[in-house]
Amino acid sequence: MNRRLVFVLLFCLGTKTFTQDAHRQAARMGGSVEQGRAVFESKEASCSVCHRFELNADGQVPRLAGPNLHSIGDKFARDQLIKEILDPNSRMHPDFGTVTVVTVDGLTIEGVLQERTDDELVLLDSKSQPIRVKVSEIEQERKSDKSLMPEGLHKNVTPEQFRDLVAFLAARKQPVADNQHPGLVGDVPAIEHPIQLKPLVSHKFDFPVWAIAIPGTSTEFLVIEQKTRKIWRVDESQPERKPQLFVDLSGEATTGEFEGVMCLAFHPNFEQNRKYYVNFHVRNQGSHFSPIIGERLATADLKRDAGVSTRRLLQIPQPTDLHWGGMLAFGPDGYLYIGAGDAGPQEDPNGHGQNLGLLIGKILRIDVDGRTGDLPYAIPKSNPFANSNRDDVRKEIWAYGFRMPWRFSWDSETGDMWVGEIGQTLFEEVSMPRVGENHGWNVYEAFQPFSDRYRRPGEVYTPPVISYRRSMGVSVTGGHVYRGKRNDSYVGAYIFGDYESKRIWAAKQSNRKLQQMWQVGSSPERIASFGVDHQGEILLIGHDGTVFRVLLEDSELSND
Repeated sequence: MNRRLVFVLLFCLGTKTFTQDAHRQAARMGGSVEQGRAVFESKEASCSVCHRFELNADGQVPRLAGPNLHSIGDKFARDQLIKEILDPNSRMHPDFGTVTVVTVDGLTIEGVLQERTDDELVLLDSKSQPIRVKVSEIEQERKSDKSLMPEGLHKNVTPEQFRDLVAFLAARKQPVADNQHPGLVGDVPAIEHPIQLKPLVSHKFDFPVWAIAIPGTSTEFLVIEQKTRKIWRVDESQPERKPQLFVDLSGEATTGEFEGVMCLAFHPNFEQNRKYYVNFHVRNQGSHFSPIIGERLATADLKRDAGVSTRRLLQIPQPTDLHWGGMLAFGPDGYLYIGAGDAGPQEDPNGHGQNLGLLIGKILRIDVDGRTGDLPYAIPKSNPFANSNRDDVRKEIWAYGFRMPWRFSWDSETGDMWVGEIGQTLFEEVSMPRVGENHGWNVYEAFQPFSDRYRRPGEVYTPPVISYRRSMGVSVTGGHVYRGKRNDSYVGAYIFGDYESKRIWAAKQSNRKLQQMWQVGSSPERIASFGVDHQGEILLIGHDGTVFRVLLEDSELSND
C-alpha cells in the first residue's frame, strides 16, 4: 500500500464516518482490481491475516483461520461478497466456525479448529497463529455463533476502497487451464428445451432433504424434514391433501443448521418385515454431533411408524460437526451402504479418509439381517477387509478416501454405484466407486494432487468420472441414472445437480470415462436430493420446501 493511499485513508477516517449503506452503494459496480489488492493487503483491512488467494507450487492451499479465496469470485456474486464482508455473522459456514475452549485454569481461548488429536486441539486465532491446548486441560468446549472475522470493516476503509476490495475479490476466479482432464468439465452447454419441474404435492415442507417411494404403493412417498426431524407420508394422487405424520424423531435426534434426520431406506423385504432404516444425528459424545444408523419398525398396515424406540446399529464418532456424509441405501446385493464423511476439520489434517482404522471418510457396507460377534449386524464376507486380522482396520469399509459423500445411488440396469462427493477448495466430484477402491481424499481433490502427508507408496487412487470448478457450483448433489420410460434420449444418463448454483445436469459415461454432459435445467430452490418414483422417474427435493417431479417429456439430449 503506497504512502499516498495511507495518507488519504487516514485523512478520510479522521474527517468522516461512513455508514454500511455508503459502502454497499459504492461497491455495487466498478472499482480497481489493482488497488483492491492493496486494500486486501493493508493493515487497515487486515484481510490477508486470515485469508489467502494463491495456491502453493504443488497446488495445495495454505491453511489460515479464514477460507482460501482462490476462486471466491466464482462462488459469490458481487452482492453476496458485499454482504459477507459487511456482515460476517450473517451466514457463518461451520467449516470456519469459532470454537471456544475454557481450560481447567479458567482461561478462555477462541479460534478456528485446525486439527484435533487424542492429546490436543490446535486452534487458529484471529491472526492465524496456532494455539495448542492439551485435551487434559480442557474443562469445556463449545461452538460460538460469532465469526473470527471482525465486524465494522466499513469503519476502517472508505467506500471507494471498499468498492476496490470487492472488485478485487470478484476477479478471483479459477483459471480454466487448471489441471486439464477429460472428466474435468468446463462450460457445459445448455439444451434447447430444458426440463420442467412440477410440485409433487402442494404442501411446502420445512427444509426437506429426502423423498422416497413407499414399497407396495403406486403414488405414495415419505418426505424427511431435516430440522423438525419429522417424516411425512404424502400421496401424489391427492396433491392437496395434508401430509400425514409417519414418525416424529425429535425425541431421539438432535437438530440444528446442519444436523437432524438426513436419510431413510426401506428394507428390501419391508412389506413383510416392516423394517426401515434412518440416518440421524445425536450429541451424546460431548460438544459434537455424530450420525446414528438405526432400525425402526412400521405398523402392520405400513401406514406409520410403530412407535418402538430405534434399534441403534451403528454410531459414527465425529471430532467436529463437519462432513458427516448423511446417506444410507440398500444396494442391489441387499446390503446396507452408508456414506460417512471425513468429519473434519477442514482439509482432513488427520488423514481420516486414508485411515482404515476409522469409519469416517468411507462408504461402509453391513448386513442388517445377520450378526458378527457382538455387533448388531454382520460384516459381508465380500467386504474388502472382512478377513483382515489387523486390529487397526474396520471391516465395515467397502471403499475409502472420501470427503463428503452426500448422495449415492445405483444404476438399476448395470448395478454401477454413483456418488456425489462434495469437494474441498477447488472441485466438486462425481465418482463410480467399486469394492475396495481408494478414491483419493485427501491425497487428491478430484484429479489434482492435494497433499502428500498421507500418501502411501504404491497406493492406487481411483479418480472421479466427473469434476467441475467453482464457476459451476460449490456443493454437488448426487442423483440417479435415468431408466424411466418417458424419454428415450435420457436413458442411461446420470441426472444430478448442485445445491448452491441450482444447476441440473445430465451426463453419460463409458467405462467410467465421461462421454458427454449437458445442462438440462435449473431449480428454483437449492437442491438437497434427487429421488425416483415407483416407475423410475426422477424427483428433485428442494431444500427450501418443495418436492418436485422432473418432467422430461418436452426435453431432448443430443448425441453431438
